[in-house]
Amino acid sequence: MKIFNAIVMAGTLAFTNAQAATVSGGSLILNIDRDALAAGVTMDNTPAPSIYVEEFFGASAASKTQSQLLNDNTPADWSDYAANEIPATGLQYAVNGLNIDANPAGRENRPTTFEFNPGDLLGSATGNIGLGGVIRFRVDVNRSNNRIVMGDMTLEYHPELEAATPGRSGWLLVNHIGFDADAFELFDVSTNLTGNNLTLTGNLGYGWGFDHLGAEDARLSETRIGNFSFQTTVVPLPAAVWLFASGLAGLFVTSRARRKCVAL
Repeated sequence: MKIFNAIVMAGTLAFTNAQAATVSGGSLILNIDRDALAAGVTMDNTPAPSIYVEEFFGASAASKTQSQLLNDNTPADWSDYAANEIPATGLQYAVNGLNIDANPAGRENRPTTFEFNPGDLLGSATGNIGLGGVIRFRVDVNRSNNRIVMGDMTLEYHPELEAATPGRSGWLLVNHIGFDADAFELFDVSTNLTGNNLTLTGNLGYGWGFDHLGAEDARLSETRIGNFSFQTTVVPLPAAVWLFASGLAGLFVTSRARRKCVAL
């Protein structure tokens, strides 16, 4: 029994060393309030909403080029927004692994580089969580410029932003396709790490990537435009696994030595 307890403790100590863990698998789900989203965007030239979700491409579309994302599944009647709009809820992004395939033209899908100490997640977090998926918005401006895509995102934690204003969390969703910009600021975030299960939930706000669409005032007012949920599994980094195995080996050798001494 004493040996078993020592093994559990050694494994825990190795796993909780600084930056000893990362994440694997899981997903991020966005639920955008289409009315709140449109209300904050001032580019509005017709009776159509100023902005709405026209298409969503999941992680399986990682091989599509940026041009394909802009033009695939394009509605035949571009003026019929009521028929072209899709629900802006349940948009699911997959957590990328530590390695990803080469990006096609115009894409910036990124691997997960997130590392942290499970005993102090927010105090030790570094790197980013890569997310597979792309959302295409239709904007109420001239047809040649009326589609934008946001995707190849990373979920990032910036402690300097936390509590800069009420509800601000420090968590961001950053767009990397076409241009690098904050896509969504995450507000009122609840972070829960139980065992090896990490979840985040909270509200969405505009990132400065929407400023060129006239959403700067809404962003500065910290307007909430939906909510999100994130779930993933915490796993030890390869180095932490090695430390864990080394700890077990050391305990095994010590146990054998003690038994040998007793036998003598």
